[in-house]
Amino acid sequence: MTEPLELLRNERVEKLGKLEKLGVDTFPPSYNPKRISIVEATKKPLDSAVVVAGRILGVRGHGKIVFADLSDSSGKVQLCFKKDKLTDKDWEVVLLIDRGDIIGIAGNLFNTDAGELTILCDSFSILSKSLRPLPSEWYGLKDMEVRYRQRYLDLILNPEVRTRFEIRSKLVKAMRDFLGAEGYIEVETPTLQPLYGGANAKPFTTHLNALDCDLFLRVADELYLKRLVIGGYERVFEICKDFRNEGMDLSHNPEFTMIEYYEAYADYQRMMDLTEEMFRKICMSVHGKLEMTIGEKTIDLSKKWQRIELVKAIEDHLGINVLNESKESLVKFMEKNKIEGVNPSVPKGQLIFDIFEHLVTDKLIGPVWIIDYPKEVSPLSKSHRSKEGFVERFEGYIGGKEICDGWSELTNPLEQRERFEGEKTAGEMGKEDAQQVDEDFLEAMEYGMPPLGGIGIGIDRLTMFFTNTWSIKEVILFPTMRPKDGITENRKEKSITETSKESNDRKTTISKEEAVKFLNENLTNKNMVKHCIASGALMAGVHDFLKKRGDQLIGTKIDWEIAGILHDADAEKTSEDAQGATVGEWLKDRLSFPITHAMAAHNEKTGTTLESAMDYALFAGEKLTGLIVASALIFPSKKLSDVSTETVLRRFREKSFAKGARRENIQMCEKLGMTLEEFCQVGLESMKKVSSELGL
Repeated sequence: MTEPLELLRNERVEKLGKLEKLGVDTFPPSYNPKRISIVEATKKPLDSAVVVAGRILGVRGHGKIVFADLSDSSGKVQLCFKKDKLTDKDWEVVLLIDRGDIIGIAGNLFNTDAGELTILCDSFSILSKSLRPLPSEWYGLKDMEVRYRQRYLDLILNPEVRTRFEIRSKLVKAMRDFLGAEGYIEVETPTLQPLYGGANAKPFTTHLNALDCDLFLRVADELYLKRLVIGGYERVFEICKDFRNEGMDLSHNPEFTMIEYYEAYADYQRMMDLTEEMFRKICMSVHGKLEMTIGEKTIDLSKKWQRIELVKAIEDHLGINVLNESKESLVKFMEKNKIEGVNPSVPKGQLIFDIFEHLVTDKLIGPVWIIDYPKEVSPLSKSHRSKEGFVERFEGYIGGKEICDGWSELTNPLEQRERFEGEKTAGEMGKEDAQQVDEDFLEAMEYGMPPLGGIGIGIDRLTMFFTNTWSIKEVILFPTMRPKDGITENRKEKSITETSKESNDRKTTISKEEAVKFLNENLTNKNMVKHCIASGALMAGVHDFLKKRGDQLIGTKIDWEIAGILHDADAEKTSEDAQGATVGEWLKDRLSFPITHAMAAHNEKTGTTLESAMDYALFAGEKLTGLIVASALIFPSKKLSDVSTETVLRRFREKSFAKGARRENIQMCEKLGMTLEEFCQVGLESMKKVSSELGL
């Protein structure tokens, strides 16, 4: 059976054939040079003759009159085709016009009886016949994916998306203009590098056949820009693509755009002065005023930014003077405040930074500079001139979000070598993103590097700030996506039961209704029952998402849903160490092995290893349901219908919100090949389907 989209395409191909039989050139090489933009045309007096071109976004026939909506990059206007004003051939062509076609038109301006400005057609040309129908509306998960994969459709149908990228363009131009006026020159440094450095990040590796050597895609341009300063360029900047082979989430894409700029004979105080003035320039360029909106907060950029020492910011917001505390007391403080993944073996400076990052940053509405960071977390920064153990580093915060990072640069080659060697040691101990010892850069430093200030700013992140858009995919025209077609080998899930014939033979014989009944019989806590129902709905939704994508999965949709429903059914009747595994034992004759394995694996204390997609989905998903419920409960209605994916993602970033919803568990959705955004959206939409059962 032919798909509806293919039927519509076939109809349009037939129309194309009819146009060609009429002698119409449907793909001409150019159009009338007298063409003006639609905005220019609509500013002219009534009855003016105008020539415009654009895409048809709507066609409405009324007997001998056809109205159409024409759009170009500047705006929209209504068109009117009258049969008695056109030749018979042209009228035939009008009747073959479809939504999505690109046409050029000459005519005169008039107002309809309804008062709408319209161009009455005298002549027109088909400039491109659209063979695929444009989507009529955007909704649901599928269409979000289409928006990113087929950005051209997004740009055609959503003017606000075009506006966002136009703001990005203005923002970049404003930065170039500002730095140029300050005496900076723009340069280019290598994307392919024999040694990566300038940032703690995992690189992409490639092989250059001509020289038979491995190279790395740039993770940062810092070390090359500093070489240029050594060479005599006193003020340099570069806007470039960087590549980091790390996770993808709301604020990270493997390929991203950075600006870095460095000034000789300057320190971090000068770089802060320069940067906040540049932000004012950007704000005026894109908004026409010195105000910006972050979330629901209005931020005033007209005043000088506060400068607060990192340890002082911790004391102001948390009431603890970290300098007077021992490592042991800091660890206890972190554990008391439920900071996950505390490593007592790291240096004290790292613990101080972790406390700041987890408990303070979202309180920095600002705009504010946080200055003077522990040396252990700043390998390229100059030691502070008066504070032992600290460096002259700064980060800018606006609306509780970090916007940039810079410092007085380290210029002593011997100290730089020590820092690099420390990073090398950390790498040998398992730090995957440790920087390398760059001997060529150290040699350059030994020729003499002047005092130097520098800063790096993510262009994508900056665009998020100035458009109040909090998904990086919304500010990158073509964000990195999983290949659409084909199933890669690592997505063909291997059976987790190859070593157990008995396990392979076990089938699920319990229905969803029986699972819910069993749940209610074993749990008296109704909130726990609702948590399990929510987890079941989420598991079913994730299964559908992965199957639709083409993944080969262990277990049916009902298996996945039952795993979610029953995973905590033993919570009131067993120890924490056995929770999830005990219910599997109770029902092992009625549940397939993948279900019992996933239920046991969701509880780290059982010691069961996460292996299958079902395992990872339950491990990440049951924590996500708690975050979604908490997000709903802050609304007056306490309804899931008021919760959006952006709400959940915003709450995810608030480390102090719903601390029991462990973020590191939720982020394991990456093991499914799902972004955090995708996972949250699937979870939320799945839970909305059972909102009445959840009382939300």
